[in-house]
Amino acid sequence: MKHHSGRFYVDLAQKNHLEMTNGKGDHVKVYGEVEGHRTMMPIPLHRELATGTECTIKKWFMRLGILFFLGSCLAMAYIASIGTVGGFQ
Repeated sequence: MKHHSGRFYVDLAQKNHLEMTNGKGDHVKVYGEVEGHRTMMPIPLHRELATGTECTIKKWFMRLGILFFLGSCLAMAYIASIGTVGGFQ
């Protein structure tokens, strides 16, 4: 599975109007609100994120209500199912 870059997640945060500040080195601090509490996620601007780092960022985005990942997975599953419905391929 190909991993996304840190820039991908920073761009997604910008599209969802989240507050951002520069962090240490090549990191960006992204701020959001989860269950009435202000939270922060540091996102490294690496070309390819490690599996655990990317998973943590995805879970945080989902808690913020950014459903990009769920929507894209459902769309891919639907498209894959169209090819096998009714015997067509």
